Amino acid sequence: MRKILFATLLLSSLVPAQEPTRVGVSVTQKKLTLSEALETALKGNLEIEIERTSVASAQLAVKAAQGAYDGLFRWLPSIDSRTTPTPSILLGAGGKLEETALVQNFSYQQKLPWHGAAFYAGFDNSRQTTTNPFTGLTPYYSSRMSLQFSQPLLRGWKTDSYRTELKLRSKNTQISLLDLELKAIDVVARVEQSYWNLVAARQDVQVQGDGVKLAQEQLDRTRRMIASGTLASVEIAAAEAELERRKDNHLSSIGVLAEAENAFKLLLSAHRSEEIWTDAIIPLEERTVDFASSDDLQQAVAAAMDKRAELRQLAMRKQNNDVQKDLATDQLKPQMNLVASYSAAGLSGTQSDIVNPFTQSSIATLQRINQLSALQGIAPLPPASGGGIPLAFLGGYPTSISNLFHGGFPTLQAGVSFDWTTRNRAAEAGLGQAVVGERRLKLERDRLEQAIAAQVRNAMQSLTTSRQRILAAEASEHAAKEKLESEIRLFQSGESTNFLVLTRQNEFSDSRRRVVVARLDFNKAVSRLRQSIGTTLEAHNLHVQ
Repeated sequence: MRKILFATLLLSSLVPAQEPTRVGVSVTQKKLTLSEALETALKGNLEIEIERTSVASAQLAVKAAQGAYDGLFRWLPSIDSRTTPTPSILLGAGGKLEETALVQNFSYQQKLPWHGAAFYAGFDNSRQTTTNPFTGLTPYYSSRMSLQFSQPLLRGWKTDSYRTELKLRSKNTQISLLDLELKAIDVVARVEQSYWNLVAARQDVQVQGDGVKLAQEQLDRTRRMIASGTLASVEIAAAEAELERRKDNHLSSIGVLAEAENAFKLLLSAHRSEEIWTDAIIPLEERTVDFASSDDLQQAVAAAMDKRAELRQLAMRKQNNDVQKDLATDQLKPQMNLVASYSAAGLSGTQSDIVNPFTQSSIATLQRINQLSALQGIAPLPPASGGGIPLAFLGGYPTSISNLFHGGFPTLQAGVSFDWTTRNRAAEAGLGQAVVGERRLKLERDRLEQAIAAQVRNAMQSLTTSRQRILAAEASEHAAKEKLESEIRLFQSGESTNFLVLTRQNEFSDSRRRVVVARLDFNKAVSRLRQSIGTTLEAHNLHVQ
């Protein structure tokens, strides 16, 4: 009977345990060093990519602000045909005045980036025909060129809304770059800590698996001793129960490993369809980080105040507030502008053959006088005329352009415009808001510096504590191993119990797990200290672009 029981127990112990599977993970492996993982994250992490779009948006906002200084070219072609009833025979025969105008006007205006100056140039052209008998040219061409320049002398000289907006958006671009750097630091720190979480999870699976093996070995010893009659059969229940409990812990650790691996993949991949999601990630670095830290707290805090991107970002926000304060101060001044303009005109056309009413009424009399004068041998009188047309005006459109530049018809104008707002409460409120914003930023900086100092203190304390815990845990592991080996020898010689052996195994497994946790906490403390000082990217020789 004992031989049958022993054979049955031996066969059951030889049946291999089924390897638990992880959902979505194939047999392929992807081995990664920490530096490879960090580089992969910087290239593919979606949070960083999203932050890069914010930088691109800020850069485009700067370009949009620069658009305020883009010149505006305008072309205004038009045709105008008018027939106007008139009761005066001096304006049109038959009570009707007919006029046609073909217009081609061009203009260009631009704000200049220097002290709020603005420039305008216009070039107007028209071809007009008319039945007005008192117009000496029909059709006639008129051209006009005008240049205008305005320059603020008080308000708008130092700054204005356009220059302020450009400065603000330029600073916002730098703030967006710091946001990108902060996001990269955050992601790198999380990848680093997730990497060590994965290392610890795999080590914990190994520890739990070794615990299962130890329980199986103790169960086998118990079966052999029961089969040999040196141990009561009731002891088999305790060994089997402990084995199943440890299997349960082992399966739980595999679930924790799966979660740690998925969290790690989430930080590295840019899309859920990437191959990394089907690979088993094998960290190649299972070491304690080689990190030599200074115990000088003040030196570490001073380094953090110098390197933390959040403080640089706050300094840029203060510069933005100073820009807004300058604008509000400028708006308190009166508006006084220097305005200067120059214009020139040109004219040309074909002499009109329309007879005016005064000339028409004297034609018969003039003809009669000239007939009588001819009989008496007297020279005829010249036809009546309203006045001659200057020869310089006779010609087509090129003549009008020539008269524009060489005809001597310039107009010069210069003056000053002055506007004064009696109370100017809007500007006063804007300046008050800038002053309040300046004080708020000062308070935020004090709060941030205090928080950074606390982060450095906590990180240094965690680093010191975890380093000491590693030494204690390793010593505990060594002692627990010796106790286990001793207890097994006593058990085999009949001087100990199954309960004590299993207890020593649990103590040994627990000591090994505490070593894993202590090393994990140390590596994560190194990561937090680097992040609190602001040297995360520098420590890994990484750059964000």
